[in-house]
Amino acid sequence: MEENQINPDIVIYGAGAIGATICGWITPVYNKIYLLARGKNAQEIKSKGLTMYQKSDEQKQVINVSVITDLKEKPNAEVVIIAVKNYDLEEVAKDIYSKLGDKPIIVALQNGIYNQSILPKYFSKVIYGVIVVSAWMDDPGVFGHTVKGYIIIGTLNNDLQTDMKKIRSHFRGGFKFKISQNIQDAIHTKLIYNLSNSIITLINHSEISKESALKLGQIYYRTIVEGIHIFETAGFKEHSIPGLGNWSMMKMFVKDAEETLGTKVLNHLKIVGPNSMSQDIIIREKGQSELEHLNGYFIKLAKKFGISAPYNSTIYELCKTHFQKKPFKQLEAEEVWKIIQKKMS
Repeated sequence: MEENQINPDIVIYGAGAIGATICGWITPVYNKIYLLARGKNAQEIKSKGLTMYQKSDEQKQVINVSVITDLKEKPNAEVVIIAVKNYDLEEVAKDIYSKLGDKPIIVALQNGIYNQSILPKYFSKVIYGVIVVSAWMDDPGVFGHTVKGYIIIGTLNNDLQTDMKKIRSHFRGGFKFKISQNIQDAIHTKLIYNLSNSIITLINHSEISKESALKLGQIYYRTIVEGIHIFETAGFKEHSIPGLGNWSMMKMFVKDAEETLGTKVLNHLKIVGPNSMSQDIIIREKGQSELEHLNGYFIKLAKKFGISAPYNSTIYELCKTHFQKKPFKQLEAEEVWKIIQKKMS
């Protein structure tokens, strides 16, 4: 970032649930933030403003954010926050590079490590972010969230420290940016939590019987604990991420509290909105998701280190098959449980 540019132009590329929500929080405290949106979403936000609400009270507020539809409108942007999903990342990276070159600092908000193989091909200054926010889009221009979360940011080599502090200072009061010196561990700690996305998307959890809830809880937590074992074997360490269950607690649940696991899962689902995978597969019926970038990564690591992963591999295989079906129909917990038990035997 240029030293003499006190308030640089900052673009959020992507007006989905995360990008739009962050822009809505930041706009009141920083007037040079721009949301790159297209299609009906852009039209609605431009004409009516960005409508936001918190699930706990559902009182809507309208924020007039600055919308652009092309990076050419902000050719001097110093920072571009990429808030698109992994499956759109390469196309977006090419678009940014073709219009801004390698000038801007890139802040990447994708789950997982796929962005670490894509973005360095185009940009020399990349900051990676771990976002702890539950947000969703109801309609074009209308977005809900549970609580205002935060982003943990960092670089793979712990460089760009001054730039990260500047970005954090620009957004102070609107949204929290925490700087980590161990961003890979933070990324992998969040990935453990992301394992639940596929489980909750694949398995029916509405109007569920007590017995099915028990099986759902066992699948949910055993899949996560199995994922923790994979990461620990690969050498990753748990990073403190307030608001997410810690690894030791997850292990304790599986070991000591199996009868209450279903209740824990269902109670958790009551206070969070639809996860990103459910939004893709169930709400928008896309048939496209981040399954390969999230669950697929666990499977690759398990194979690399010779780890048996019946829970993760079953969830991955079932999602890969059923997400492509039109219409997609969720499976029952007991059905998935039987498939896992058969694999284990």
